[in-house]
Amino acid sequence: MMQRMMIASTMALLVCGVTTAATINVPADYTTIQAAVDAASNGDEILVAPGTYTGTGDEVVNMLGKAITLRATGTPEETIIDGEGARRVVRCSSGEGADTIIDGFTITGGSSSSGGGIVCLSSSPSITDCTIESNTASGNGGGIDCWSSSSPTITGCTISGNTASSGGGISCYSSSPTITGCTISNNTAAYTGGGIYCNSSSPLLTDCTISDNTADYTGGGIYCNSSSRPLLTDCTISGNTASYDGGGIYCTLAGSPTLTDTVVCGNDPDQNNGSWIDNGGNTVIDECPCSDTNSDAIVDRNDVLAVVAAWGSDDPDADVDSDGLVGVLDLITVLASWGPCP
Repeated sequence: MMQRMMIASTMALLVCGVTTAATINVPADYTTIQAAVDAASNGDEILVAPGTYTGTGDEVVNMLGKAITLRATGTPEETIIDGEGARRVVRCSSGEGADTIIDGFTITGGSSSSGGGIVCLSSSPSITDCTIESNTASGNGGGIDCWSSSSPTITGCTISGNTASSGGGISCYSSSPTITGCTISNNTAAYTGGGIYCNSSSPLLTDCTISDNTADYTGGGIYCNSSSRPLLTDCTISGNTASYDGGGIYCTLAGSPTLTDTVVCGNDPDQNNGSWIDNGGNTVIDECPCSDTNSDAIVDRNDVLAVVAAWGSDDPDADVDSDGLVGVLDLITVLASWGPCP
C-alpha cells in the first residue's frame, strides 16, 4: 500500500511539473505585441490579428531573448508593425536563436541609428515571410542590421525602400546571415552597399534577387569589405547603380564573393569596377540576357505568342525569367525587352 502511494505521489509531481506551451492572442489577450512578449514563456506562440501595431520607447517590439513564435494570422499587408518614424521596429539583442521566430508581418516606419527595421545584436532569430520596407538608419542597415556574431535566418522576405548610410537593405558586420528566397530591391545607401553591406562577414544567399538598389558611392547591389566573402547561389543581381564603382558588386582587395549559377548584369557602372574576382567562374555580362524565345535576335509578337502558347508549363524557351513556370512575369519580361537584342 505504501509503495502504491509513493508511486502515485511521484506521478502527480511529474504531471504537475509538465508545462504546456501557451497560445497568446493580440489584441484579444493583450492590446500590444510588447505586452504579449512580456507575458510569454519559452515555447509560447503569439498570434497577432490583422491591424497596425505601434509602441513607445526605443522600439515597438523587443523579443527579450525568448524562444517564442510571433506570427501574423493575416497577410503581411494586413498585419503591420509600425515604428511611426520615431523608433526602431524590432530588437533582438538578448541571445535570440533560431527558435525565436518572426513570421508574416510588414515591418515599416522604423528609424534608428542602426537597424531601422530589425536589429540583431549577438542574436540569430528566424525571420520568415516578412515585408521589411520604408525603414531608415542614420548608420548601417536601414532594413536589417546584423552585427557582433549575429546569423539570423531570413527566408521569403521582401526588403525594399529602406535607407541607410551603408547597407540600405541589409548590413552585416562580423555576422553571416542565411538569406533564402528573398527580394532585396529599391534600397538606398548614402555611402556604400545599396542592397547589402558586408564588413568582416560572409552571408549565404540562395535564390535571391538583388535589383534596383542605389549607393551614392560604391557597391550599388553588394559591397564587400575586410575579408567579406558572401556566397551567392542561383541569384540575380541586376539594375543596381553606384555613383562611382561597382554598380552590381564592389569589393575591396580584402573581400570577394563566390557566385554559383548567378547572373550579374545590367548594373551601372559596370559591375567589374573595383577589386572583384569572380571566384565562382561565372560569365558576368554587362547586359541582361535577351528575352528571345526563338533565337531570331529580336523580341516581338512571336515571342509573346510563344509565352502564351506555353502558359503554365516549364518550357525552358518560353520561361524567360527562369523561375520554372511560364506565366505573367515572363510576359512582362518579354514586353520590357521589346526590340532587337543587344
